[in-house]
Amino acid sequence: MCDVCEAAGIQNPVNPVNPVKKAAFGFPPALVYFAATNMKPISDEEKSSAVTLSDMEIFIFPELMYSLVLANILSPRIWAWRNLDWFDGIREMRPKKRLQRLRQHIMDNYTFNLDLETWGLTTQQRELERFAPFLSPDEIARSNALFGYQGDVYYYDIDIRRHFGLDKYSGDTIPYWKTETVEAMDAFRRKPGHAVGAGECVSLAGLYAAAAFVVCGLPLDGIYLMATPLHSQNFLDVDTGILTNNRRLVTRAMWANGTVISQQARRALEHERVTIVSHESGYIHLLYPEATIDPAAYESFSRKLTAFLVPPADAADQRVVTPRLPDAGRVRFDRSDAPLGLTPEMDRAEIAQRLDALRSSNRAAALAPYAARELGATEHGPFVRAALDRNPVSKHATMEEIAALGTESIYDGPSRLAQPDEVWNYGTGDGLEKCLLAANALGGTEIRVENGVATLLDGEAARCSFPTVKSPRDRVWRLA
Repeated sequence: MCDVCEAAGIQNPVNPVNPVKKAAFGFPPALVYFAATNMKPISDEEKSSAVTLSDMEIFIFPELMYSLVLANILSPRIWAWRNLDWFDGIREMRPKKRLQRLRQHIMDNYTFNLDLETWGLTTQQRELERFAPFLSPDEIARSNALFGYQGDVYYYDIDIRRHFGLDKYSGDTIPYWKTETVEAMDAFRRKPGHAVGAGECVSLAGLYAAAAFVVCGLPLDGIYLMATPLHSQNFLDVDTGILTNNRRLVTRAMWANGTVISQQARRALEHERVTIVSHESGYIHLLYPEATIDPAAYESFSRKLTAFLVPPADAADQRVVTPRLPDAGRVRFDRSDAPLGLTPEMDRAEIAQRLDALRSSNRAAALAPYAARELGATEHGPFVRAALDRNPVSKHATMEEIAALGTESIYDGPSRLAQPDEVWNYGTGDGLEKCLLAANALGGTEIRVENGVATLLDGEAARCSFPTVKSPRDRVWRLA
């Protein structure tokens, strides 16, 4: 055992590294070493769900919300924003001004997108059977908009299925609403009819949280993500508080000014329960008996959000909204995960090294490489399972259409990969990604990567081969 571990009383350290070098990164040497962890095992279902990142999967596995944030924090796309002229000198601005600058960048470069065609359809029955080991159908129906929940009276009036365009399908049909990484959001530019990037509400919340940390330099301990059955938004502990609402920011004064934009921002918190609050320290879920969030952080968030929702004395609207948050008094707080310990002063390499060291002791960090589609750090099985089970929009692709797609991956780097629905939707993919798309549409038993070529096999027969620049950890992928 090293001297630092012995002095800290830590037994059986894992991932030992040089404590002097790590201490220079801004956290004490004792945080560098982790005892044999009490972290709960991560199932294959959770790993494959981290790849798909559907709204339903995040509801069932709440760690995934913060795993998406970490995947975006690691993305070179967001770090590249720091080099834009628009963000020159941003760290010298007041925090609120920094966020306003970020908001304008997001407004200019992303739109809100929530349609049925992008990621395809599934059925209520299939999803209920899949998640039965984790939540009962009755619990899901009481808390999820696609399974019967109607918390906002607005949706009683318009019929929620008609509102989302589901009325043209059978009553059992529901969409795969997948949360997009920043790469997938950027790639919407490739789709017809999209001049800029796009994403749904959870995607925009995840983007805001990551960019507030990476670009604006806001500490993660002041960023809270909230999910309701029909929406997702963030509360930022800046000044008297700021809400993100899709692409926009809402201040306390704006919350109560009576405009149409404010009414839209108010709807979720006025009429719906908050099902999940996610934070760097963990989460609390409306239905689960255990919470991993730091109780002090959750108490602070609850108090500040409640104060934010009280209108200023001079506000067009004096209605007081009391947020319906998960009850801290009914849960047991499990604080066995190691702290993330990320600071805005760390560079991307330091953050990546830190998160890699945490993979055996922090569940959000362990799931982040799956959410980032990082096949250099993860086994291929969960990625393949997600690709072949939950990519319906690409099922009808022909080999000729696949061969005609572009050759560029939407994900940077040698081992990050797109799922088949992303390759198909955005019209481009590396050769390895095309082989997986072909397997999803046409079948196959194995993919091999060797000498810069990816080959899809059906038994011993090659179905297709494409050049690839990707180098995943596993060079042979079993598909069946």
